[in-house]
Amino acid sequence: AGRVSTARLDASVRRVLEVKRRLGLFSRRTVPLDSLMTVVGTKRLQDEARDIAVRALTLVRDSGGALRALRAERCHLALIAYADEMNGTVAVRIAEELRKAGDTVDYFRLWPMSGTLSYDSARATIARSRRAVIVANVRPLSWRGTIALPDSLARLIMATDATRPTVLVSLGSPYLLDQAPSAKSFLIAWSGVRAAERAVGLALLGQVPIAGHLPIRIPPSYPVGYGITVADVHP
Repeated sequence: AGRVSTARLDASVRRVLEVKRRLGLFSRRTVPLDSLMTVVGTKRLQDEARDIAVRALTLVRDSGGALRALRAERCHLALIAYADEMNGTVAVRIAEELRKAGDTVDYFRLWPMSGTLSYDSARATIARSRRAVIVANVRPLSWRGTIALPDSLARLIMATDATRPTVLVSLGSPYLLDQAPSAKSFLIAWSGVRAAERAVGLALLGQVPIAGHLPIRIPPSYPVGYGITVADVHP
């Protein structure tokens, strides 16, 4: 208490109120739901969303070169996708982008309730492919006791990474390396929305650069502002 002066607080509040005034939020406080698609659904705003998603991509690790190898040539790969029950199509758009560009993609979906048979099927899918991409959408939800990966998935990530080039992609939590510390390639897209999945697909294809920086620290090795830049693009 007392470390921020009243004048500083007043100035900060005044800036927020000024932005609200310019946006007309004092005269119209609600948004008509039937007009949403005519506003946020416009091509201009959709293009902006796609651009933001690409610029947000943050490569934390690629020590084995798995991501760069994927960007360099089309191949046969296994795409293992994990998310909770609220996301029924996780990584489907990533697979679509890869297939459109010529990759052969074997897609397999895992859920929080997936058991031994499902993980055996995931391992069989991986065994048929030279390379693997494992996509996890782990996000905080109300009344959930954890935002961690299932232990079975963490073990699958590390076992796969030990046997073939593997890229771990997060569509949510940036802290997946806590449970999969041996993963050699780790890309964060921060969100599971359509634009973010599209950005991941294009990044894996080498069609967009990767140049994001961490807004948070990932202990113990990655400080705020860290990020590996991959600037080369293959149209």
